[in-house]
Amino acid sequence: MTKRSKILIGLGAVALLGLGGVALAQGGAVSAAVAAGQVGERADGYLGIRGSVGADVRAEVEQINIKRRALYTQRATDRGVAVEAIAAATACQALQRVGVGQAYNLGGGWAVRGAGDPAPKPGNCP
Repeated sequence: MTKRSKILIGLGAVALLGLGGVALAQGGAVSAAVAAGQVGERADGYLGIRGSVGADVRAEVEQINIKRRALYTQRATDRGVAVEAIAAATACQALQRVGVGQAYNLGGGWAVRGAGDPAPKPGNCP
């Protein structure tokens, strides 16, 4: 099975299981850091930190990523696919929600979505 096929299977699982909202939940400190471009979505399905943030934001990002990993693992086990496939499929959805002025990382470094820019899309997303 190709990597793209695994992503498509994972994306289907994400859509069927309503994983998006639960896996993407963020608290107030992280939401503010996302709006400021200090925290952003990564192509691997996890949040990343861009630049310097306070300890509270760093801790919240770590907790969100731990929860995401647990949910990805559960869904992958239920569907018989790799955890990375579920995580990458979720990233495809999360990156579609990146707003103007928000940071993201497709694997080659951080970028900020500008006005008029299309939503970021990793090469493995349909």
